Amino acid sequence: MDSSGPVIYREQTPLTRTTSRGLATASLTLGLWGTFVFWWYPLGLCFASVGFVLGVISLLRGVRVSGQPGDHLAYAGVIVCSIGITASILVYRGVQLLYENPYWFNMP
Repeated sequence: MDSSGPVIYREQTPLTRTTSRGLATASLTLGLWGTFVFWWYPLGLCFASVGFVLGVISLLRGVRVSGQPGDHLAYAGVIVCSIGITASILVYRGVQLLYENPYWFNMP
């Protein structure tokens, strides 16, 4: 006799499938918003950074649920977020070099 109790089978419904991929979807969505507004320095970088963290958490949890085989939302979210973070940092650093460097405009 097994004393662990009855096994409860959880049926996969559209609601449970949607809930299980929520972190991956949030990662992709925040990554897209962070990439679309990367020139708004603190906002775009914050969106992409939060999306990157959510995507990594989703990957570590193993949540790679998709509508079709090979379509992984968490991987797409991490890639898009890393593009947004890179673009935001490069643009901010470029603006610093162009406008805050006193020797840039005084070149002979």
